[in-house]
This record gives sequence, C-alpha cells and structure tokens, in this order.
Amino acid sequence: MGYERILAIGDMHGNFDRLLSVFHKVQFRPEKDLLILLGDYIDRGSENLRCLRWAMEMSEKENVIALRGNHEQMMLEYYALKGEYSDIWLPNGGSATKREMDAWMKRDPGALRRVLDFILARPLYHRLEVDGQEYIFCHAGWKPGVPLEEQNEETLLWIRSEFYRHYEGDAIAVVGHTPTEYFDSGHTTPIFFGNIILLDTGSFLPQGKISCIDVLTRQVWQSDSM
Repeated sequence: MGYERILAIGDMHGNFDRLLSVFHKVQFRPEKDLLILLGDYIDRGSENLRCLRWAMEMSEKENVIALRGNHEQMMLEYYALKGEYSDIWLPNGGSATKREMDAWMKRDPGALRRVLDFILARPLYHRLEVDGQEYIFCHAGWKPGVPLEEQNEETLLWIRSEFYRHYEGDAIAVVGHTPTEYFDSGHTTPIFFGNIILLDTGSFLPQGKISCIDVLTRQVWQSDSM
C-alpha cells in the first residue's frame, strides 16, 4: 500500500516524557502512515520500562514496526545467559532498567518472559521502496559492500565509524545508535550526510531530544525541552 507518511522515531532510552512530547506532535495515523521505531527503548533514563512497554503495545498496532536496538540485545543476553553479560549491560544503563524489571517481576512473574519474547521477535532492519527510492531502517547501520541479508547481528546493532565513513549506497539509510553529539558537540537535531539520516539526538542527555522524521518529506518533529 502507499503511505502518506513514513515516520521513524530515534532512540528513546527511557525518557518517556520526551517520547510522549514528540509523539503527540506527530499525530500518527495508523490507517495512513507507517511508523518505524529504531530501537534502544531502554537504559539511561528514569522510565525505561514505560518506553519499552509503549513500544510493545505500539508494535501490535497496524503499520508499526519496532526494531531491536543494541540495548535490548544486551538485556536479552544478560537474562538469557543468567547474568554473564552484567559487565556490559549494567554499566551501560542496564542497572536502572534491571531495578525496574525486578519490581515488575515481583508484581507479575510472567513479565520477563513477555519482554524477552518481544525482543527476540524484533527485526534487525526494515527495507522498502517508494517511487523507485529504497529506504533501509536499522538501529546502527551495516557493513558497506556486504549485502544486507548477509550482515551479522552484531554489525546491525553496533557498527559506527565504518558505516559512516564508507557507506555510499543508493538506499536512504535511516539509523539511530550514534548520538549526533558524536559528530558535533551540543548537536540535538538529526544529521543528514550523503544518503544517511541519523536520528539519535541524545535523548538521555540533559539537553537532548527524541526526534521523528517523515522520510518522504524530511519534516522533523522533536520533543520539547525537559
């Protein structure tokens, strides 16, 4: 079907007020729009599970695709391997998420299973073509020169510099993962370079924002300052 808008929302990192702020501005219409969430719903914020549960609920709606981020992957590996990844996940914002998860599990013993099932079911990328232009949505990016279907999980969730330095594909890449501050200190709006749109605008930073873009028109919405 044709969509009036193809929307992507960047990294949330547990900042639920900022998420609601931008989402209310966008006024998503599931009967007309496609919405793609780029992952990293959790960690580093104060309401990690509210963002995660919002993504879980949204993923059940028509025309919503919720991708997996590297922070969901770290959470999955931590619980699947019974804490073996504690030295990776917990210092990277996972401690706060785990505290929230522990409290939720006390109230609802089945909560963890539902969360892990949700993470496991998340696609690592989504691709589509509109009027001859291909768009690829992914949390982090991919190894240039390697077909997308041959990319490994770690690359799609974690790659940074190699992707930004060497990607020259014709597809428009819409990604999160790397905060825009990585390229320009204090930068809190999406960055466009080549055929890459970077939507991680530092939601967990004091002056950061959560950003949404309509990739067809390049219109951008951002959360209010909090």
